Amino acid sequence: MDRYRIVAEIATGLEPEGVAVDVQRRRAYVACARSDAVTVVDLETFSVVGDVPVGREPMDIAFDGKSDRVFTADLLGESLSVVDASTLRAVGSVPVGSYPSGLALDESGRRLYCGCALSATLAAVDVDTLEVVASVEAEPGAGAIAFDADRSRAYCANFLAGTVTVLDARANAVVEQIEVGAAPCAVAVNAGRSELYVSNSFADTVTRIDLDTLSVIGTTSVDRTPVGAAVSRSGDRVYVSNRGSGTVSVVGAADAAEWGRIPVGEGPGGCTVDPLTGHLLVANAGGSSLTVVEDLLAERPSERPQDGQHPLVGRPLPPFALPDVRTGLVRTSREWAERKYILNFFASW
Repeated sequence: MDRYRIVAEIATGLEPEGVAVDVQRRRAYVACARSDAVTVVDLETFSVVGDVPVGREPMDIAFDGKSDRVFTADLLGESLSVVDASTLRAVGSVPVGSYPSGLALDESGRRLYCGCALSATLAAVDVDTLEVVASVEAEPGAGAIAFDADRSRAYCANFLAGTVTVLDARANAVVEQIEVGAAPCAVAVNAGRSELYVSNSFADTVTRIDLDTLSVIGTTSVDRTPVGAAVSRSGDRVYVSNRGSGTVSVVGAADAAEWGRIPVGEGPGGCTVDPLTGHLLVANAGGSSLTVVEDLLAERPSERPQDGQHPLVGRPLPPFALPDVRTGLVRTSREWAERKYILNFFASW
């Protein structure tokens, strides 16, 4: 049984992280962190239209159809870049907190919410006047945000604190801090089920939260290092991009079970669903590409995905030599022969 179809694999700028869809123009906007640019993709031809220079290290991206603007959260620029979607030119920037890394749009309220990791704050920006109208204290590592239009709330994943901040958008006030799994990286609202999904990157889990009670109702194990999340067009499943394995987990919304895993590019990060086609769009930071996927699963399959052993497990460690950051001396793997030790390749994608 065919479970998915890779519709396209499109080369982008370096280390794409966030992706947003312009339904009317049939475009995808991809924030490419190491290129300091937005790659613009035609979703009819699956070709690159162009690259738009923005601020330093854009991590997340949002599109507002009413103002016809694209916004990027620029980690090292401590600001949001503003791009005119009609001309594909940057037209301004909005200073926010330190290390802005997540964005969510309240279209009717005309607000853009930004999670700022180092300042542990949520900034609310008026998308029409481009002014910061509020800055609210969150928790350390504030980043990815999802907006709940039904309740007028923003939910911010706090990577370092292991929590989700719940913001009342009308009052610009925090109403709850919810403990979730280790290192939450992404949040997604399922309006039809009144649930929030949180990808916990260090725990390899997805936490489910009831939006009426603001309580945790369960967790689901997925593949390695989940860092992205998106809800399907019908709301019957959740897509979770797994940075550590190059896959997307498909999780059933009703049974909270992992239905399958879709291989995509290297180091997948941000993902979203095209509202028109239902296609899943995945930004692959490690492969500098955008994968477009058609999910062909009609329902939960009888067979569940199995965890496989990495092909390098059990093989001898290849020789290496690296400079010691403290002394400058070159250290080699021969020094630790026949010993047990841990190598930490942080952010190695």
